[in-house]
Amino acid sequence: MNVTEPIIQAALLGTANRECAPGAFPESLQTLVDGIREKAEDTEAFLYMTAASAFAYRRAGWEPTGAEGIVPVERAPEEELPYFDKDRSQLFSRLHSTRYMLAYAYRLAQGSGKIISPEYLQPLIRRAYDRNNPLRFEERRLLKNLVGNRGLWLTKQMGLAGEECEKTDSWDTATHGERKEMLARFRQQDPAAALELLRKDWKSEPANQRNELLECLRINICKADEPFIQGVLDSDRSSVVKETARQLLCMIPDSAMVTRCCELLRGHIRHNMLTGWSYDEIGYTPEMKAMGLSEVSSNKKEGDSEFILRQLAERVPLSFWCEVYGCGKEEAARKFAKHPPFRKFLELEDPILNFSDGLWAFHTLKEDPSYLRKPELVALLTPSQREEISWPDSVRNFGYIPDSWYGNIDEVWGPKFSRNVLTQILKEEYLYYAAYLAEQLALHIPAELRSLVEAKANASAQASPSMNEFCSKMLEFMDLKSEINTLFNE
Repeated sequence: MNVTEPIIQAALLGTANRECAPGAFPESLQTLVDGIREKAEDTEAFLYMTAASAFAYRRAGWEPTGAEGIVPVERAPEEELPYFDKDRSQLFSRLHSTRYMLAYAYRLAQGSGKIISPEYLQPLIRRAYDRNNPLRFEERRLLKNLVGNRGLWLTKQMGLAGEECEKTDSWDTATHGERKEMLARFRQQDPAAALELLRKDWKSEPANQRNELLECLRINICKADEPFIQGVLDSDRSSVVKETARQLLCMIPDSAMVTRCCELLRGHIRHNMLTGWSYDEIGYTPEMKAMGLSEVSSNKKEGDSEFILRQLAERVPLSFWCEVYGCGKEEAARKFAKHPPFRKFLELEDPILNFSDGLWAFHTLKEDPSYLRKPELVALLTPSQREEISWPDSVRNFGYIPDSWYGNIDEVWGPKFSRNVLTQILKEEYLYYAAYLAEQLALHIPAELRSLVEAKANASAQASPSMNEFCSKMLEFMDLKSEINTLFNE
């Protein structure tokens, strides 16, 4: 069937020299052509409209889709808020390929009373529901306030469940991996609600999955979690789950488990300003075994009694040492950092990290920054606290920045701490994931330190390819952040 040839011939020769008389159309198209013939003003208009109709039909496969099974689409609702101007809406589209800058822009745009133009929404919505996007839940939450009525309508038309991941009733149909994600997220937002969610099917889960879900309670753990965790410790059949429960109870400073550690240690350890630390003998008991303490040290230079006392010392909060020293928390933290008990064997960072005690970490690092052997301590400090510490000129662990340093907010680090971090990074010969590191740092490093990166970039002949990439990306992301601030902080 060649219905396009007479149309092409008429177009080439002109309707004045050749009559346009296409034929052999499918029935559905012939009906349309007849209607066009009746309403066309002249032969030329008929040619153009017939050609458009014929080629549209051919491209679609000639036959139109039947009406059966077609789902009617409701009309998109009108918007209640004005759109951002073109520059701001386009910026969101430009940020689509970044890891963190897009969420940063979303956060700054919150409360502006404006929404993103609809022509830019589809890729942003798809990204927010991409399972490979680690920030998908955060982006989804932020984007909800920026897409407007049409954006919510579009999300539904794209087959993406707009709010299902925010509702606890999806827990029943979620996979184990999805449950872990949900529980961890809810622990950040509402720890009590997350705990109730965990209770729902707790006993029906297999041991390995119970253990993984229980681990999520480390996030924002508090006294209110103790009854459930204690119940798990007392009744669970799995030794692995019971051990996790025991560890969680040891993270709550005023739990019965920690209180008992204080009672056992109290009276067996003393500190004298002149003579230092002294210890009384203590015997190993079945209760200690149930608490997870070991009887014999693996170090032959450490006596068994002191080993037991040291394990207890690693399980008590800063308030216990205030009692031993007879002073407040700030002074007790400084004294403990300067002259800790069991000096050769005690890992001072362990109890600080176990209790997530920022005050303890601050005064410990302020007294002796060499305790940065475990960089996780820095994560416990506020940006202002980091500025008060006299960091050494060369700190090895500044070359590696764990995600915990960045926190969950877009707070700019102080210039002193930032300079130490950036200077140390720029000394490295090779950087893993240079672009990824640059984007994270660009959100936190003050703009006035840009000159450090520019100086390193200008000496590119002496730098490795990964360092060149870091400097290039760092400058690019610092400029991008500045542009975001300019557009959304007005």
